Amino acid sequence: MKLRLFILLLFVTGIVSAQKKQVMFPPPVLGVDAPEFIDFCEVPEHKNELVYTRFYYSGIDEYWSIYPASKKCNNVRADLDIPESIGRWNEYKQYFKDIHNHYWDRYLIIDAIGTYDDSNKSGYGHLGTNPAKFVVKYLVNVQRIVNVKKKAVKPSSH
Repeated sequence: MKLRLFILLLFVTGIVSAQKKQVMFPPPVLGVDAPEFIDFCEVPEHKNELVYTRFYYSGIDEYWSIYPASKKCNNVRADLDIPESIGRWNEYKQYFKDIHNHYWDRYLIIDAIGTYDDSNKSGYGHLGTNPAKFVVKYLVNVQRIVNVKKKAVKPSSH
């Protein structure tokens, strides 16, 4: 009886530990020449200054935005501008293609160095839906997250 219980526990433990888990890593610590890390909620206070921050990237169709990874604020949103010439773009380009094709259950967590600009009163992005833009100068890290909490069902197109 004890042997059967032990084998059952080993089996259940093996199944649980074999499930794939997503781990959100903290922002990497950069060298002394890099800007100090700030929360994305604080980025509007540093307009046109080089900042190092973390944000989420998600959207649907033509409407994509970046927004704070923290829950400290919910009114900061921007269009993401990544020149293809920046370092590490080729390393992460596939992540962007993947979430654009599976937007209903995926998003990115991006650590980047760049500048925040809200000078265009007409807005940024498709139809000016974002009040600002963040121009990336260097991609530090990009994490692709698959939302496993909801059943991934592609929305029907009408």
